[in-house]
Formats: sequence, structure tokens, C-alpha cells
Amino acid sequence: MKILIPIIFVLIPFNGITQLLDDMKQSFESKPKVMLKLGTRNSFISNRFVKIRDVQIGFNYKNITKIGLGYNWLATDVFRPLVIEGQIVQENKGELKMRYLAPFVEYTFLKRKKYSCGIPVQVGFGKTFLEYRNESNELKKTNSISIAFYEPAITFEYIVLKYIGIGGGIGFRLMFIGNRRLNDNFTAPFYLLRAKIYFGDVLKDIL
Repeated sequence: MKILIPIIFVLIPFNGITQLLDDMKQSFESKPKVMLKLGTRNSFISNRFVKIRDVQIGFNYKNITKIGLGYNWLATDVFRPLVIEGQIVQENKGELKMRYLAPFVEYTFLKRKKYSCGIPVQVGFGKTFLEYRNESNELKKTNSISIAFYEPAITFEYIVLKYIGIGGGIGFRLMFIGNRRLNDNFTAPFYLLRAKIYFGDVLKDIL
């Protein structure tokens, strides 16, 4: 099952590839709108439930293609045993930190007046490390490990107010750099919740 899930999500974006590329190409001919998304992805790290927050900013082309950049970070307190030779680590544990930037692209395959369904894909590049306090109560961190993810998903979005939308979806996080150097397993399914502000529409009405 764990193998089938990422395979399914990899195949979905290529279903009807000709139509997808034509739609995206035509959408780039329109004037883009600025968009800002705040989201939470609920997932697992080594079978433990965690929350990953993200802030995304980008451009919306005709409500068909969205591209941009997001900042992601682990928002759940996760502690791991930590022993460092020659140092005293308080409580012999460190807090797991994970932060990464992720360029993204999203294709909307179903669009109605109040709701839409899309296929967002993002590739994240960042670092993870353990943060701890030494005998002097100074905040320290271990050497960081470079990580990279591939995260495809299927999402639903509903416009609740003129400038505000909410949404959710399911996806899979596949780590392709860093797995061998980490004691934790970051590859896992996730479900997400999002709030979206339509800045393009706000600016259009103001100006």
C-alpha cells in the first residue's frame, strides 16, 4: 500500500497530458493574479503524527495554473535521544527541526463558480537538525542534514467569501535526498488544510 500511494500520485498528473499542457499554455497568456496561501499538512514522521505549516506566495493564471514558492517548517514538538561526545546535553535529548523551501505548480482540472479541484506538486529543498541546550543552558544545534522532497497531492478549494477561500486535500511526501543519513522516516502520506487570500481580486477592486 505504501508503494502504491506514491505511484498513483505520480501517474495522475500525466493522465491527459496533452490537454493539461494545452490548458497551462493558454493560461500563461493571461495576466496573473498574486496569491497567498497559509496551510497545514498533517502527516507522520517515523509513525508519529506531526503538523507541517507552510506559507506560499505565487501567481494565479486564469485560475488554471498556479506557480510560486513556499516556506515549510515542522510545527510539532518532536524530541529525539541525543548524546554528544565531550558535551553535556540537557535531558539527553534534542528537538527535531525541519525547514525547507518548495517551488510549486498546481493545475486546476475542475473549476466551478464557487469551488475547484486541482493537482499541486511541489519539490522541497531544505535542512533538518536537532536543537538542544548545553550545561550552560545555551541553545545549540547539531550539524544540519540536507533534505529534498517530492510532494504531489489532490486538493479541493471552496470560496467562502469574496476574497477568502478554504480547502483541503490528500497527498504523499517522498524524500529522495537525506533518507540514508536520518534515523527518522520522513516519507509518508499527508492530508492538508488551507486558507487562501485572493490578493489579486483585492488589488483589482482597490486600484
